[in-house]
Amino acid sequence: MDLTETSSLTVDQLRLVLDVSRLLAVTADLDTLLTRIAKSTTSLMNAERASIFLHDSNTGELWTRVALGAKEIRVPDTSGICGHVFHSNQLLNVPRPYDDPRFNRDVDRRNAFVTRNLLTVPARDMTRNPIGVLQVVNRIGGEFLENDEAMIEILADQVGVAIQRHYLHEEVVKTAGLRHEMELAQKVQAAMIPQQPPAVAGLSCVGWTLPASMTGGDSYDLWQMPDGRLGIFLGDASGHGIAPAIVVSQARTLVRSLAEINCDPNWLLDRINARLCADLEPGRFVTVFLGCMCGDGQLRWSSAGHGPMFLRPRLGAPVELLEPKAPPIGVTAQLAPEPLGSVQLEGGGMLAVLSDGLFEARNPAGELLEVQPLVDLMNRHSQSSPQQILATLQGAVRQWQGKLDPADDQTVVIVQRN
Repeated sequence: MDLTETSSLTVDQLRLVLDVSRLLAVTADLDTLLTRIAKSTTSLMNAERASIFLHDSNTGELWTRVALGAKEIRVPDTSGICGHVFHSNQLLNVPRPYDDPRFNRDVDRRNAFVTRNLLTVPARDMTRNPIGVLQVVNRIGGEFLENDEAMIEILADQVGVAIQRHYLHEEVVKTAGLRHEMELAQKVQAAMIPQQPPAVAGLSCVGWTLPASMTGGDSYDLWQMPDGRLGIFLGDASGHGIAPAIVVSQARTLVRSLAEINCDPNWLLDRINARLCADLEPGRFVTVFLGCMCGDGQLRWSSAGHGPMFLRPRLGAPVELLEPKAPPIGVTAQLAPEPLGSVQLEGGGMLAVLSDGLFEARNPAGELLEVQPLVDLMNRHSQSSPQQILATLQGAVRQWQGKLDPADDQTVVIVQRN
């Protein structure tokens, strides 16, 4: 505050200004702050009333968060004295409002009041853009003076600080709440991941997933079905984040529930598609691989848009690719998958199901990793265990990306006949 601006202030007036500044430091309650500023403004200006307007960008209106001695006022941000001040971002001293065509007389009529003079100034944020308006009405004893204009600018700056801090506080609270919800969703999703592979005689299996954000659009499951076979699920919902996480979690839950009735992969996919096709919004879909494997290596499988799958029929054999038998879940009302796939794995045979976050990983130059390098990698490690192959894939993809965090969710499930 410039001393020349306060040279004519009394000690009591200066104390009012300092009290408002002090209040800004001890409370974040917007109504308390703005009411104190409005009352201090009327006292400092020796005026009858003061109002503080906030801007509602959603409705394009200015409305009184505080209006001493009047009901709430809500006007278009392009009309009246306040609208002019807001858009011009300049102070306006109007000594005879009824002679000014911009003055809105309806407000006086609604409040049974007569406005004799007005001093209006924009409340600005830290970048000096208007976010509200401070208006003081009817200076007792005459028109508003030049010293009043300097003082109301100081008070308007305090209004701007209070409003901007309020908005920032609301954003922090909103972000913290959203983060808490994301953390809860992450915990729920993590709880669906098997803590350890099921013990199915004759088989070894491992699974892993790495989301691209707090929650991912990928999910996998390995469980023992009611008939004793190993159930294998890998789902990949379009996109990543909380919405795809909900969708893929719903698909996984439906699989586990319906598998208690029927373990047939085609039947399961058809039922899941019928449910999700009715629930998903346009443009969303889920690719799903479902398999049932016996301890003797008999694999029956189906895939709704998920592929390719990596298959080694026996120890030391080259890896083959299996292609999906149906479109993704949620694309068409009738899934109509091809006849169920059936494969016999001999000793050391392996099935690996990967989400596209691995073979579509990009290096710093923007190039895709693609499928064939992963096939070559598995062929070079044809004698390795599922855990060793998983570690090799993770290392290769990280090295290709040049970083740990993926751009898309990455999930791997590997099952091997012992």
